[in-house]
Amino acid sequence: MGPHTLIGKLALGVIVSLLLTVEIGYAQSAGPSANCATSAVTKQVRAEGVTEPVGNIILQCSSSTPGATINGNYTVYLPVDVTNRVNANNLTTDAMLSVDYGLGYVAVPGVFGQVNGHSITFNGVSLTVPANGKFGIQIANVRANVSELSGPAGQSLMATLSTPLSVDQGQVLVANAATSLFATLASSGINCIASPQPATLDMPGFFAAHTAFFTTRVTEGFGSAFAARGPDEDSGLRVIVHYSGFPANAQLYLPNLVAGYDAQVPTAGGDLGLAQAAGQYVPGSGTLLLGLVTGADTSGAGGTAVATPTGTAAVALNSVSQVALTGGAGYAVYEVLDGNPAAIESAQFPTFIVLTQISGPATAGASLTLAPVSAVPTATATDPVPRFVAVAPSSDCTIVGDCQAGYFPKLSVLNNGALQFTANVGDNLASSTDYLFVRNSGGGVMNWSITATYQNGSGWLQFDTSSGQNGGNVEVFAQPKTLAAGVYQGNIVVDAGPMAGTVTIPATLTVQAPAGSPASQITITSVLNPATMTATPLVAGSLATVVGKGLSGKKVAVTWNGQASNLLYSGDTQIDLQLPAAIGAADAANMVVTVDGASSAPQTVLIAPTWPAIFAHAVRNQDFSENTATHAAAAGSTLQIFLTGLPPGALVVGQIQNRSGLVPAYAGPAPGTPGVQQVNLTVPADLSAQTTTLSICAVANGLTACTQAYPVSIK
Repeated sequence: MGPHTLIGKLALGVIVSLLLTVEIGYAQSAGPSANCATSAVTKQVRAEGVTEPVGNIILQCSSSTPGATINGNYTVYLPVDVTNRVNANNLTTDAMLSVDYGLGYVAVPGVFGQVNGHSITFNGVSLTVPANGKFGIQIANVRANVSELSGPAGQSLMATLSTPLSVDQGQVLVANAATSLFATLASSGINCIASPQPATLDMPGFFAAHTAFFTTRVTEGFGSAFAARGPDEDSGLRVIVHYSGFPANAQLYLPNLVAGYDAQVPTAGGDLGLAQAAGQYVPGSGTLLLGLVTGADTSGAGGTAVATPTGTAAVALNSVSQVALTGGAGYAVYEVLDGNPAAIESAQFPTFIVLTQISGPATAGASLTLAPVSAVPTATATDPVPRFVAVAPSSDCTIVGDCQAGYFPKLSVLNNGALQFTANVGDNLASSTDYLFVRNSGGGVMNWSITATYQNGSGWLQFDTSSGQNGGNVEVFAQPKTLAAGVYQGNIVVDAGPMAGTVTIPATLTVQAPAGSPASQITITSVLNPATMTATPLVAGSLATVVGKGLSGKKVAVTWNGQASNLLYSGDTQIDLQLPAAIGAADAANMVVTVDGASSAPQTVLIAPTWPAIFAHAVRNQDFSENTATHAAAAGSTLQIFLTGLPPGALVVGQIQNRSGLVPAYAGPAPGTPGVQQVNLTVPADLSAQTTTLSICAVANGLTACTQAYPVSIK
């Protein structure tokens, strides 16, 4: 049965705002009472933070019973964990409840916060109403796991309170959460090349020796994000840089102190818009200063930061320290020592790479997060304060304002399009080679690497160099080695990291069978969708048409990734088949036609989760007649549509004229016809008589695909 016979059979009828909400209760005591106006100091907090101190809650109260005693408990509720440091009994001493009788707030003696999940309670508070009847209550330094908030940063945090007092409102705004760290890693794909060690190991020495380096830039998301160490904290905000992939003999060096953009002289490598300099910091200036931490663990906790310079004169930040590497991997931690909470600040630091000998190409990497990093979401006795969840920072170029700056590298690859290679079975090399010309069309330093991926076959693309810095010419070879006759496809990927970009170049290797061999007599010219007779992605379990020559014989088989297909027709120039269901998860399949023991060259065919196509003459009216201008469908009647490329379980909808989202009465296999599907779609009852179009759309595995617009007539 040829394809036209099959079609004939079908023609016969086959930055949302989420409230961290606190409700203030009215648990009145039996004794004297007071009326209170409730307010709070709103703080900006870090969305990545686990132990962020929210703003103070304040009650300004008055009572008509001077001298009376008011006893009770005060509880703050949050929809995230309270994370103050606690003792073995879950009591904390850093959060405080204070009372102001007119001389300033004083902590209530002997009262400590009891932390329990999302709440903190101050039990047994006893207050005496002063003679004027007026007093204030303040709850301060409650810490919250802000990272537990779902959704984007930029959310409001509000707080509730249960007290023995009457209050005027049920919610108070205590904080706003925002992303606190943005960054630029100038080289995330770090090409390791020979690089000298200077005679003097300090910043001026590295610059003078032209030692290779790459720059990391950190920028805060809001003015107070980069905070120095505060009361009841183990450190200031820290960042941790992880290094990996360096050769065993590589040595990395970092500046001990880093001056921010607002310093007298900022620290800079010279590749991100600032002049190359070790940096100068004026003690007490309130400008951003980062200090390298020694002895920190792999989370960034512990250890000791370099001391903040003292005195009155500007201090040159020349000293460096070596990063400990094990197996080419290591980490370094910087801590904020000083800063200006009223300004958004940024700093950059170079990582110097000393590599006096290199045996082969190597590409290393660096990554960055806030620190200390912790997976402990609740209050504990020992975990560091502050601490953060590990979140890779987004680019800071929009904050700094240099996204399009010329000093950022930009990858360009010059070639003549897709690379084509030809070889005979058994050849060691293809008959010709080709070249890729890698260029940095931007500024700065661009480290790049080159790799190959394959749709079929493997290892047949080779390069005379696999990495480089800035520009380079790469010779590309094709090595058939033991490949069978066939057409092999792959991609060459030149990767210069997220800043400079990636370029992908397709490559094809045609391995020819010896002249006169049986395989040379089998030729595949195209693999088509039989509904439209066009080249489209195909769908597992649906139909395909193979066109070529030498396709008939006593024994014919077609395999897809080694899986046999169900043949419906086989002739010398054409095969109709049903694809095996087993290839459903593939993006592409190697198709091989075997005739009487001789196999064709493998063909790479794209596979899609769904790709519906309607057969010609395959839209039927409710009475099974073909829908035509002379046999139109009545409005409100059901059309029967026969197609291929519709997988089981797909979400199917139809459209007739401008009526979209029509839900079929049936969508599934066409009875008795392998690889063909049927959709029964009702014509909207209010459509007027007309000639229009219909289409069927299907969603499967995240892909939405629709048929061609098919003409239909309505009466």
